[in-house]
Amino acid sequence: MRSNFTLPDLEKRLQELQDGALVQISLRDYERLFGLNDAARGRLRNFCRGHQCVAGFSDTAILFRKRVASVDEKREPRI
Repeated sequence: MRSNFTLPDLEKRLQELQDGALVQISLRDYERLFGLNDAARGRLRNFCRGHQCVAGFSDTAILFRKRVASVDEKREPRI
């Protein structure tokens, strides 16, 4: 656990990723940043939606994967 690791640090790491790349944080960092109560998963879901990524849980870590755009999205940008 990195006690000085913050949500802005996680946001910065996610912004630097290319599509499909991963960022891993420990379960302790997840608990400290998002909490342990019933609302923690909702906060995580909203965070992921806002940063165009998905999160997966393992026994010891949370993996954030940058969203991979579909072929159609790459061809035609949204207006």
